Amino acid sequence: MTSSEFAYTGCDNLEAMTEAVNYNKFLIDCVDKHVTSPDLRILDFGAGRGTYADMLAERKIIPDCLEPDAELQKLLLSKGYKVVDCEAEPSDSEMYGLIYSFNVFEHIKNDQEAAEHLTSLLRPGGTLVIYVPALEVLFTSMDTKVGHYRRYRRTQLDRILRNAGLEIVESRYCDPIGFFATLAYKFAGSDDGTINTRALKLYDRAVFPLSKLLQVVTGKLFGKNVLVVATKS
Repeated sequence: MTSSEFAYTGCDNLEAMTEAVNYNKFLIDCVDKHVTSPDLRILDFGAGRGTYADMLAERKIIPDCLEPDAELQKLLLSKGYKVVDCEAEPSDSEMYGLIYSFNVFEHIKNDQEAAEHLTSLLRPGGTLVIYVPALEVLFTSMDTKVGHYRRYRRTQLDRILRNAGLEIVESRYCDPIGFFATLAYKFAGSDDGTINTRALKLYDRAVFPLSKLLQVVTGKLFGKNVLVVATKS
């Protein structure tokens, strides 16, 4: 994947999402559970400002970062992270045991090629954790603002990863209450796609913990996002 294949706009929304404390902790926990040893090589694919890398670093887990945006690369380097070349082919010793990618694939025009690229970066037995926006019916002005090409059905993402040579270990929809909140935003929210930080914080603190519990029941049916965990044979 080259940097020209990745587009991100709406950096104010990216900044706003740092306020979603429970949501971000949920994602980091999804990574942490797959950290099987302290020397496991980990890659943050589409690292952005380093929000998730920073949270892992607080747990003494330091990932490498792959980020195509030149300005964000400088920020990541200033924080002390190793920034991986988007187009470099790793040697066997440089391959990763765990790669995670949160809300990135929807920004990539050729997502099948991106999945194949990530597979090439994984060592045999390695794990890929991907989290993306779900369901085209939820496509809103917010998706347009931040440069999304699509939202995903669970089976659609499963197929992409299988076609890349991976085996699906876990696949589910997440945040079912967020499904209805996003529908409400679609019909009554801002036309310019801006996130209301106050509303975001209220949802994150008061509603998301309950929504996280409910996804045990709704995980195969619907939700605001899709989480898939896959491994390389």
